[in-house]
Amino acid sequence: MIVPDIEIVTILVIIFFGLPIIWNARKNGLWKSFNFIGLIKTINKSLIIQGVIGLILILLTWLWNSADFKFDSFVAGTTYTYLIVGIFMYLPALGILNLIKLGIKKNLGKQ
Repeated sequence: MIVPDIEIVTILVIIFFGLPIIWNARKNGLWKSFNFIGLIKTINKSLIIQGVIGLILILLTWLWNSADFKFDSFVAGTTYTYLIVGIFMYLPALGILNLIKLGIKKNLGKQ
């Protein structure tokens, strides 16, 4: 799907993924004492908020398409891009980070 306003869609997708991470990092005090395990925990907690954002975008797109509004390609493009980036880039990267965290915890437990 090619979206006519790809710049705006890209910025919105970055904001939708980034704001929950920044919010949870600030809430967990990750800015004061940064560590890798804390970062992964923060991203894991942010996944819940990002999932809710995805569901809201899907619902909004469904409503926009059923109401046949003028900006349906913009909303649909944002939803499509958000879901594709989330499913094919964000979730696999988060899975790999969690495997690394598991390996680090096992190595620290052996020592």
